[in-house]
Amino acid sequence: MKILVLEDEDNKFKEISDFILETIDEVTIQRETNWLSYTLAVSKTKYDLILLDLLVPKSNRDSTIENHHHSLVSSTRDYESKSFFTPAIVLTRQSLEGADFVYDLNKVDINVITFNDHGEWRDALKIKLLACEPKKSFDFIIVCALEKEADAFETYTDTWGEVKTISGLMCREIQIGGYKGAIVRAHRMGLVAAAVVATMALERFSPRLICMSGICGGVVGESKIYDLLVTQVCHQHDAGKWSTEGFKSEHYDIQLDVDVQNGLLEVCSNPGLKSYLLDKLNPRHSEFPEGEEQINCNIVSSAVTSSGSAVVAEDGKSSTLSVGQRKLSGFDMEIYSIYEAARYARNKPAYFAAKAVVDDGGKNKGDKFHRIGCLLSAKFIVTAIRAGIVNEGAS
Repeated sequence: MKILVLEDEDNKFKEISDFILETIDEVTIQRETNWLSYTLAVSKTKYDLILLDLLVPKSNRDSTIENHHHSLVSSTRDYESKSFFTPAIVLTRQSLEGADFVYDLNKVDINVITFNDHGEWRDALKIKLLACEPKKSFDFIIVCALEKEADAFETYTDTWGEVKTISGLMCREIQIGGYKGAIVRAHRMGLVAAAVVATMALERFSPRLICMSGICGGVVGESKIYDLLVTQVCHQHDAGKWSTEGFKSEHYDIQLDVDVQNGLLEVCSNPGLKSYLLDKLNPRHSEFPEGEEQINCNIVSSAVTSSGSAVVAEDGKSSTLSVGQRKLSGFDMEIYSIYEAARYARNKPAYFAAKAVVDDGGKNKGDKFHRIGCLLSAKFIVTAIRAGIVNEGAS
C-alpha cells in the first residue's frame, strides 16, 4: 500500500505513521512537508491513500504557513493528476466549526477529521486504511490440509515467509522462480474445509494457478507406498444415498483442463525427474516400506483418484472405492473440492493436485511414511511451477 502524507510537524507525523504501520502490514509512506511538494507528488504518482494537513508551508523556499483548503480540490482532483481517484483525508487541528468548505470536500471523497490528543481520529483512519488497502494477488496458491504438508516446501522455494493471516486465511508467502505465491492452510482436513479455503483464496487473491500438495491413500494393486499420484480425474466417493440395501453412490467427477494436463505430462516425462524427487530424502530405516530396501517413487502422471470427507482406515475398505471406478489409484479428503472450486472461479485458474501415497489400506499403515511423502509431493509441485504450469491459467 502506498500512502502520501503531507505534514510539517514531526511529532504529528510520527504519531500518524506509527499508527499506519500498526494497522497495515505492507505499506510505503511518502512524506511531504510543504504545499508545492505535495501538489507535484499527487500529479505524478498514483497513491492508495492521501493524508494531509491544510496548515503547511507554501514551499521549501517560502516557510509561510497558510491554510490551503481553497486550492485543495483543484490540486488533488485535477483531471491530469495520477491520484485523481485516490481517497484523501484531511487531519487537522483547526476547529471545523462553521467550516463550509468541509461539505465541498466530502463531495469529492476528501474527508475531514479533527486531529487531537484524545485519539478519536484513529478509529476513522483505521476504517479508511482497511478500505483502501489494495487487494493482495498471487500467481499461484498451494493448498495444504496439514502443517507437515506445508512445511515440506521450505527447502525448495526461493523465499520462505512467516505464517500470517492475509484476508482471513492462514498463509505463508513464497517465491518460486519468477512466480509469487502463497501456501494456504485449511483449518482442518475434509471436503468442506478445502472448499471454503479454496473458494476464499480464489476470490481474494485471483491466482492464475491453484494446486494441492500432500499425502493420500493408495488402492492395493494400483499404487504403492511413495507413488506420486498426479490427479487427472477426481471422483467424490461419499456422495450418494443410504437405504436398506446399503449405500448407493452418486457419480460425480472432475478432470483437468487439457492444456494443464499436457503441461504436467511434459513435466513428468523429464527423464531426470524421478532421480530429483528421490535425491536427498535421507530416509530413516523405519521409513522404508515393509520388505523394501530402498525408497522408490513411481510417477503416475494421469492418475484417477477419489475424495471423501471420511477417512478410510479399515483393511480392504479401499478396494470397495474402486467399484465402478476404472483404474482408481488413490483416495484423499480434499482434491475434489479444490477442482470444483477452481471450475467455478471467476478468473478460471489452472488447477491440479499431486499427492504421494503413504497408506495402502493394508500392512503399510500409520504415520511413518508421512515425512517423505510430503517431501515428494512438495518437490513435484515446485518443479511444475518452475516449469511454467502457472501460465496455463487465466492471463
